[in-house]
Amino acid sequence: MANGHFLWTDLSTYDMRAARADYAELFDWSFDKEDTYDFATIGGQEVAAVFPMPDRLAKMNMPSFWVSYVHVDDLDAKVESARTHEGVIIEVEPQPFGDAARIALVRDPSGAGFTMYEGPDIQTGAPGAGKVISRFHHVPDIMLIAPFYADLFGWRFEKSSVSPWPCYEIRHPNGAVIAQAEEVPEAIRGKFRYWMPCFGVRSVGDTLRQIEARDGHHHNGLPEGRVLVSDRQGAHFMIQNAGQNAAAVGETPHVTERNTTDGIAWKSLVALACVWLAVIMDLQVFWGVLFLIWACLALKSGRADFVEPIDRATRPLMFWLITGTWIVLSSWVILGSVFGGW
Repeated sequence: MANGHFLWTDLSTYDMRAARADYAELFDWSFDKEDTYDFATIGGQEVAAVFPMPDRLAKMNMPSFWVSYVHVDDLDAKVESARTHEGVIIEVEPQPFGDAARIALVRDPSGAGFTMYEGPDIQTGAPGAGKVISRFHHVPDIMLIAPFYADLFGWRFEKSSVSPWPCYEIRHPNGAVIAQAEEVPEAIRGKFRYWMPCFGVRSVGDTLRQIEARDGHHHNGLPEGRVLVSDRQGAHFMIQNAGQNAAAVGETPHVTERNTTDGIAWKSLVALACVWLAVIMDLQVFWGVLFLIWACLALKSGRADFVEPIDRATRPLMFWLITGTWIVLSSWVILGSVFGGW
């Protein structure tokens, strides 16, 4: 893999047993049960790792956190280059990582930590369920980090969207999109800044229920179907349906996925049919069916889309007001049509 690409992710955690149990359920990971650095595998393929929180960070009450690794060809030179930038902290100076590699942990000018890795490539297989499918950096101002990463790795930050906030594709010098950065409001971003891994899952709704059942937290819904969550030890990450990866990892240039199937989107077709029948034939029962569909979708996803997206975790009162309205109206209209002859 070329210099300047992301290639690995691991979790610094306080309770290894709890972390193994949580992520085995969430992502179908298997572990070797090593005490110092435990690889997570899917079908025998190493995809991530967990390790105990270092004592120095534990004394700072650092919450558990995910760390993304960037491949470099000259670790010492990159560390010295990083050191010249104002606000950068070298948390861990270059040190051995296994038998054939070396690493250094760096905090960029925004405070987000990442690991620089010098050594053989680490193969995690194609992106998919249970694997990192993209990475995101949330900052208040893109200029906090763009000059730093441009100098260090030659990354380019190209604005790709301004809604719901400014978003930037991060391009490697070879043209591949390797991550995204977003100028996210503090109400969503929080006081910490991270390189946030986004894991592919088979069902966002099912995974959210598993996270909450294991005392984790659902924080915010984000664009492109991403959801910001944290495990019970405070480690933040994102999840997204595995087929919707927004920024592919690895060296393959990014191409935004589009739905190219020839199949009919039957849910949308049913909803359109209900609208036409309700209006043309003046059949109120079809409005009731629509309200019921909207309520079911909101309850399943944790987000009510009514003029604007309303997330259950961050705006519960408004979420239940909207969803409850749909449930009441659907019951009233459907029952009235059946028993009242509307």
